[in-house]
Amino acid sequence: MVGNGIMRVHGWHWLLALIVLLVLASVVAGSRVGAMLSQLKAPELPPPLEVPVANWDSGQNWTVDQAEEFHWKAQGSRTLNIPLSWFLALEAPADGTIGFLFGSETLLSTDAYLSRFGFVPRPKGTFNPYGLPIGFAVTPYQNLPGLEQAESAVGLTCAACHTGQLIYEGKRYLVEGGPAMIDLGLLTEVMGAAVGQTAVSSDIPLFSGRFDRFAQRVLGSRHSEATRFKLKQDLASVVRALAKLPAGIDVTEGFGRLDALNRIGNQVFAWDTGRNRNYVDINSPVNFPHIWTASWFDWVQYDGSIMRPLVRNAGEAVGTAAHTSFFAPLESGRFSTSIPMENLTWIERQLAGPDAPLFRKRFSGLRAPQWPAAFGEINAEKAKQGAALYEQHCAACHRPALTRAIAAGDDPESEFWHHFSPVSWLVNGDEYKTDESYFKVQMVHQDYVGTDPGQGRVLAERKVDTTSGLKEKDSLGIDRTVCARDPNSDGLTTLRVRDAPMLAYPYALGAVVQLGIDHYVETAGLNAERARKFVGDKPNCLQAGQGYKARPLDGVWATPPFLHNGSVPTLRHLLGAPESRPDEFVLGDARFDPVNVGLVLMDVPETDQDYTEDGYFVLRTSVQGNSHRGHEFTDDDREGRIGPALGADEVDALIEFLKTI
Repeated sequence: MVGNGIMRVHGWHWLLALIVLLVLASVVAGSRVGAMLSQLKAPELPPPLEVPVANWDSGQNWTVDQAEEFHWKAQGSRTLNIPLSWFLALEAPADGTIGFLFGSETLLSTDAYLSRFGFVPRPKGTFNPYGLPIGFAVTPYQNLPGLEQAESAVGLTCAACHTGQLIYEGKRYLVEGGPAMIDLGLLTEVMGAAVGQTAVSSDIPLFSGRFDRFAQRVLGSRHSEATRFKLKQDLASVVRALAKLPAGIDVTEGFGRLDALNRIGNQVFAWDTGRNRNYVDINSPVNFPHIWTASWFDWVQYDGSIMRPLVRNAGEAVGTAAHTSFFAPLESGRFSTSIPMENLTWIERQLAGPDAPLFRKRFSGLRAPQWPAAFGEINAEKAKQGAALYEQHCAACHRPALTRAIAAGDDPESEFWHHFSPVSWLVNGDEYKTDESYFKVQMVHQDYVGTDPGQGRVLAERKVDTTSGLKEKDSLGIDRTVCARDPNSDGLTTLRVRDAPMLAYPYALGAVVQLGIDHYVETAGLNAERARKFVGDKPNCLQAGQGYKARPLDGVWATPPFLHNGSVPTLRHLLGAPESRPDEFVLGDARFDPVNVGLVLMDVPETDQDYTEDGYFVLRTSVQGNSHRGHEFTDDDREGRIGPALGADEVDALIEFLKTI
């Protein structure tokens, strides 16, 4: 890498480069620089995506203010692990191992630069005072790794992963609650390179320009030798703290995907608790799920593993590094959390809407988007044929189609509403039921659907150690009752979860998150009635190994790529002959194909790397976790066959119908 850096230096600069190498050689011997050199090179990124947002009526039932508040509603996270002032002052990392010593002054936080990771730039506004992209929020008074003083931190919001964008004819169509096309792995790598390059710059006389500019931006009028020295120390301390965190990737996530369940487990049970033995390499990435109408499902997540909305949302918050205290005494603040629970309940109310859907026979919260007129007219005759095909081939798993008429309450007699009922569970033999009715999603076993099993195995197989160990004086202190599937029946019952050396991950996570919620309820002084209303009437139920959830397909056209792991680029590939599915395709380009309904396919370069020279991700379906098999329409009798082979006209008709819902 050093040789490549020199080759890019021309003229008299080669002499400076040689001097730098000599200086580095002397510094490396007794400092942290050597350990960081291999991680200083910035990865290749796609070009900036500067595309205007289209003004269109998405029909999603949110006001502009609702959407914008959702975009920047903080959930108490500190995802980037550095102060806000640092984030706004950091320069984008330069190419090459030493090129940063002569680097440009492009700020990492600019709209153009962050768009290269798939984030959607937006201007300053009431809910976005710093002019950050959708999904970035500021949480004050956070404890950050390596820093003694509390700082305002930058973290991701729900909207970072759940705001979709479809690029068509030079315009960006935002899909509220849709799957994002962001690459958090790339962002993490770039942030590490930017911080590392700045830290190294501070250690090299005559080549400290990057750090000098950083210090001037961070300190402003407070800039002095003393404050500059303190900033240098803090920067070095953060680098050391972050370097201690375990990190490993078996399957690269890439644009539009995240191994969320394993990342949450690593954050909570390895990084936050200091138990590195609980770390698991990233191995089961999934496409960011769309979340409209999900508040009213009995089970959520691809593997149908979580029931209570506040537990689901708080789990996401801790996964994006909302702080939870694991080291305070049990009776003095352990499990207290930086999560602003009232923000999470606000988000859920916007998603769910003010009315229970079964009572009004309509969804009053966020709904699926409607097909934009600019994408082309829907063929009504073909859509009618497709409706019959849906009933024949799809309804058994995905239930009757949730058309826009049903969602808006214009068809209250639809069979769709027959799939709502209260959730019931047993406590010491006594039956309890929710006040509201919820949509009973169909869980489809892996043996039938045949899709990649990786995601389904995470909660079913992963264990965590929460006991005291050689380096820990105390166990975590988990002791809570959760709801679980009764092994002796098909019903739900209660289960006491306590510390154990091989505690089932879903129960451990559900209990820890519940302890944080309970701590908030107690410190907020909520009485039993207000607490129940705040937490919700669904129990904290968890399950694993039941297969994959077959949710309603309303708005599915706006959620490419398809299957839970994003391994199929278009609906035409999903519904057509299984052999037509590409074994490799590129992610990171959000251009939409309205004919095949999905991603525009780019040429796949001949490379064995995860990313192209242009910075796009190459999804290879031969990699474990990336399989594009299953959910197949074929005449061959094999695992994953869900129906007979469809003719080209039938595929056309079914696609046309899916555009309408």
